[in-house]
Amino acid sequence: MKLRTWHWASGISIILIAIAIASYWIMSGPNVPQEFSEARIKGAEIAEEILAQQANTLQTLEKIAQFDKARNTAQALILISEEVIRNREANSKAIKLSSQLQRMASALTSIKPNIAQTLATQAVTSEVSLVSRLLSYNDYLSQLFEVLKDKFEGKATYTTTKIQDLINNINDEVKAINDLNKDFTYALNSFDALFIDGVAR
Repeated sequence: MKLRTWHWASGISIILIAIAIASYWIMSGPNVPQEFSEARIKGAEIAEEILAQQANTLQTLEKIAQFDKARNTAQALILISEEVIRNREANSKAIKLSSQLQRMASALTSIKPNIAQTLATQAVTSEVSLVSRLLSYNDYLSQLFEVLKDKFEGKATYTTTKIQDLINNINDEVKAINDLNKDFTYALNSFDALFIDGVAR
């Protein structure tokens, strides 16, 4: 059961928490609406929670695999039940992140100069797509836990092929998320550089 790891390293990068906080005083100036800056920072907090939760999920999957090898069905089922609940929470957090992106999007037309607006638009667009892929990732993960549950309960609906197909789908989503996050990071780093370097003043 080999899953891709998140490359949202350095803090999920979804809203670049370090940059957001360090440059907050710059972002709240006349060229960038305060609504955009506040939503960006709030999104960073939610993103950090998502990263921590996904890291825990990967660790739990490893434990489930260990219990599987040890034929410890009871413990495996307990972990699966806990992860099903956490997966619902992950969807809720993804929706909250989406709401912050909507706030950022609503402020885009007020960002000046035009090059800064273009970069901010690119960043938000990438992140909206990322949230969509994150929801798909969570859905596949939920299905995986259901199939694993069937396996440990000895139900006939379980097949090894189902598990492998879901793992492949999950890995595809993670790759897409990582690629979109790179686009987001590049656009937002370029956006910050405009103000840090004084070009957009």
